[in-house]
Amino acid sequence: MFRNRLAAILVVVSLCIAAHAATPVVHTVRNVRLANGWQISGTITTDGTTGVLTAGNILDWNLELTQTTDLVWTEKNSTNLNISGVWTDGKKIHVSTSPDGFADGGTLYFERSGAAFSIPTAAIIADFTQLSFNLGYGYGGLAGWQDELLGLNFVGLNQQNNVEYHAASAFAGRANVFRINVPTLATSPLLMTMFGTITTDGSIGALLPQNIIAWKITARSRDISFMTKTNSIVMQANGVFGDGQNIKVDHAGGQLVIGRPGFRPTYVTLADFTDPTYRNGFANYYMGNFGIMGDKYGLVGNKAISYTAASVLF
Repeated sequence: MFRNRLAAILVVVSLCIAAHAATPVVHTVRNVRLANGWQISGTITTDGTTGVLTAGNILDWNLELTQTTDLVWTEKNSTNLNISGVWTDGKKIHVSTSPDGFADGGTLYFERSGAAFSIPTAAIIADFTQLSFNLGYGYGGLAGWQDELLGLNFVGLNQQNNVEYHAASAFAGRANVFRINVPTLATSPLLMTMFGTITTDGSIGALLPQNIIAWKITARSRDISFMTKTNSIVMQANGVFGDGQNIKVDHAGGQLVIGRPGFRPTYVTLADFTDPTYRNGFANYYMGNFGIMGDKYGLVGNKAISYTAASVLF
């Protein structure tokens, strides 16, 4: 009878231990900024094992590789001379559309002159002139930016004739500061957005260039790629271990790499301490035919025992 009870208790304990070990744990990847504007973020899910982790203990992952490129216009590097049909009631900045679909409406944009023989760059918050018509948007208007390297990037505003387009809204708590209103320009292959603020001298009614005293407009392009279990594998998991809260990579020869192998592989190195040239480790993003897109050297100090690549997501 005693033996049966003992056996039953041992079975229950074993089942509890197994169930505990099999509980998946989601870890947030350490946010790493690489060279060339690239950034690594995302999550890794393990099976809950503590101690040494192999590729088999990593159940799932969702890594995001993002390169962000910003163009910025301010009153210090650009002009606002191309303004017409712009007015404010103190709560919003408006731009007049074409009155009839034939005559020009208003325009609000900021321009930075190019160097010799180069193309100027311009941040266009709203334009209802011949420019919009010539670029294929009719007199419904456009917004976006032009740049020598990144080209023409616009979105149609699709406004009716003889209306006042809401181009910016008052920024709560900041006197005479307005937040611009520009639709998302594109979502693929790049995510393109514009944001920023315009500061006036407090005038109500028509705005002339001298009434706009400051601005900071950002045009942002984001190249975003994902690595998941459906399109990649754990290529290297050496010297990797878990302590219940963190995924760590050993300073002495540890390596954690996820990607797509092949003749021209694409992969993300979350941490690599195998190269004696970079004894304090490195991270990088390597893309097929293009090679290293971004990297970072020196993940830890000389006396570090390990590097925390990811931590529990609470």
